[in-house]
Amino acid sequence: MNYWAIFLSLYVLAASWTFWPIIKAIRKKVNLDEAVFSFKDCEHFTDKNKVRLEHHFDRLRGTLVFWKNTAAKYGRFHYYSMAWTIAGGISIPVLAQAITSDPYSKWSLTVISTHIAILYVSQKGFKVEHNYKSFRLGESDFYDLRRKLLDMPKQLGETEEEQILKYFELVAEIRENMRLREVDGIPSFDELRSAVQQNKPPSS
Repeated sequence: MNYWAIFLSLYVLAASWTFWPIIKAIRKKVNLDEAVFSFKDCEHFTDKNKVRLEHHFDRLRGTLVFWKNTAAKYGRFHYYSMAWTIAGGISIPVLAQAITSDPYSKWSLTVISTHIAILYVSQKGFKVEHNYKSFRLGESDFYDLRRKLLDMPKQLGETEEEQILKYFELVAEIRENMRLREVDGIPSFDELRSAVQQNKPPSS
């Protein structure tokens, strides 16, 4: 029984299986109705203003779905790469000492090293952590503001009209900030090249 072959097979299987949630996040479309508090039952606003707020939310629905899906995609990849990079970083020095003439032992070290290198370059080059934080914060900022309008509208103004207009203004600011974060999160070839060069082994 070749234990190195078994080890390598288990590693590849585990890495592939734990990558599946990322695939699901890419393919899944979030249903905002599952976790949305409606203005329809809010006692602070007239029926006319409730309709205004619901229509405003409907116009934002596509943007919010994009933010939520993107945050989930980057977030799952971020935690996946962090977990495997830590595990691989700890195991590689041990494996390097255990290498034998068995080809599977050498392939094990090569596969794990390559896997970690790809994750590192992807993290840095595609700004995974930056994008995860940006989209997660944008989504959180919007829903915090929405809760404030539902629960404590007086913090946004004295009258209903003042509260609603202030809410619309703050939502517009959140969207503008998110556009800037999104543009800043687009990777460039220079940044990707830099991430690749940082991961190159030192020349002998």
